[in-house]
Amino acid sequence: MARDFSEDLEKKYAAEALERNAKARIQSNNYNCSIKAAKFKLKKETTIKEVRCKKCGRIFKTNRKTQLCYNCER
Repeated sequence: MARDFSEDLEKKYAAEALERNAKARIQSNNYNCSIKAAKFKLKKETTIKEVRCKKCGRIFKTNRKTQLCYNCER
């Protein structure tokens, strides 16, 4: 009388398949998190803005909170 190993093999392969799916989900979540972080960093606004000088009317770019151009500040 031969023993039937098919049920044992099916259980073994089912367990391995669940483990592989769990690992794949973990890796995809890590990948998605890193992409989300990168997109967040790319969407940050720049601190450089265009400002019109109150004294001479010249338009210049700066990252400071000033209303005067470099020449008028002196």
